[in-house]
Amino acid sequence: MAEIADSALFRLMDLPNELIKLVCSHADLSVYDLMALRRTCKLTREFSSDEFAGRCFHSITVLMARSSLRAFIELSQHPRFGPFIQWINISPTIASEEGLGFLPSATAPHIHDIPVPPVIQGFTAFVLDIQCMDIMRTYLNRLREENELKTDGSAEQMLNIAFKALAERKQNIRLSFSDQETNAVGAKHLLPNLHFGERTVWHLEWEETIARTIRAAFKQGCTIDKIELCETARQDARNISACCTDGIEQELTSLCFQLDTLDIEFCHQDTETTVRSAKRMVSAAPSLESLYLSRIVDYNNANQVHIPGILKCVASKSLRTIHLGNFQISTSDLASFLARYRHLLYDLQLSHVCLVDGDFMSLIAWIKDNLPRLKELCLEGICDHDEDPLCQKYSSYMIEVNGDVQTELAKILKDGFPKRVEEIQDQVDGPVEIQVDGQVETQVDGQAETQVNEEVEDQSMVIDGTEGHQTNSGE
Repeated sequence: MAEIADSALFRLMDLPNELIKLVCSHADLSVYDLMALRRTCKLTREFSSDEFAGRCFHSITVLMARSSLRAFIELSQHPRFGPFIQWINISPTIASEEGLGFLPSATAPHIHDIPVPPVIQGFTAFVLDIQCMDIMRTYLNRLREENELKTDGSAEQMLNIAFKALAERKQNIRLSFSDQETNAVGAKHLLPNLHFGERTVWHLEWEETIARTIRAAFKQGCTIDKIELCETARQDARNISACCTDGIEQELTSLCFQLDTLDIEFCHQDTETTVRSAKRMVSAAPSLESLYLSRIVDYNNANQVHIPGILKCVASKSLRTIHLGNFQISTSDLASFLARYRHLLYDLQLSHVCLVDGDFMSLIAWIKDNLPRLKELCLEGICDHDEDPLCQKYSSYMIEVNGDVQTELAKILKDGFPKRVEEIQDQVDGPVEIQVDGQVETQVDGQAETQVNEEVEDQSMVIDGTEGHQTNSGE
């Protein structure tokens, strides 16, 4: 008890004299004020905990606005919170003067065919007007701050300061360039990149954002173990530059040499530039263990032939995780690539892949026979191209295995795929009896005939000598 009292006294003496005097002598303070002070102290302690830092600062987004970059600097230099930063997304999204022309109509008060009582119509319109004004104000804040950085060119300098603090701690960083902003730091007064339908409100500046970030990270000697490039083909954003890494080859090559994970999902009209950058990165990353490539296409053109060329440039010999999606490839080329990692590959995912030759079942057989260490497998939307441009054959089948992959694939090769619901219904011959509310309805050619079901004292069903189970006559 004495130790507790001494500790309490010590903590009390740590408080500022002004606060002690206020608590002890202010006539207007009540017990509720002291309770509020206690809660504030407890919250402050919680906010300074490692658990809080891990939840809030593990993954952050940095905008190309002065306030956000300043917050990034303060956070990276913070002795308590800085070490918890692991994933940094540098947003390519910027506000534009073009967007100012669309915002009023995009945020105007309107009610979508929902009847509103006249007594609250005025109030509803007022609330929506306030929301519209708030969106306009925060959008203008963002436009102004981003234009200031463009004018004085201080963005890269501020990135250098932030990355320097991370490099001095030798932190491993995952670097992302994505048009999806989550947990933007220092940006409460700036409009996040909300979705505005088909109105072009945002611009995406990929080339400059990537270049200044890669140069800063390289200059400060940062340790980057993952790079992600993600463009999701938003209808409310317009690309004003491509995923271009020309001019930063030396810096990019140096950073890619450290990578163990590369993730590229880039739907952009300039596929030639995107493919050139992707090839440059995979060829400069000999230590890659995880590779994710998907939707490297032009969203105005369904041609999906680029990923096979990228796979031929992969320099790594140690891939354990491969996720590929939305592309066309020959079965032989796919098998040739996967065979390079037959004794290492642990996790394989292929989604919406069109096999221009061969077929799905032969691919399954090859995987079963040639990837013995595979423990996680997902095959979704694999189709045989044949002469059907829609590639719908097998598109509804999905194989997902976590564990004994070879055994599960052997079952599929032996028994085939489960029949679709419509196929089972087509094979039903004769009437089907179903029990509904104590009656039996006999379904014949879409017509229902009702018979009274005899009451049975024992309510359990006995069918084919099995109690408590019912079989479907269509099986």
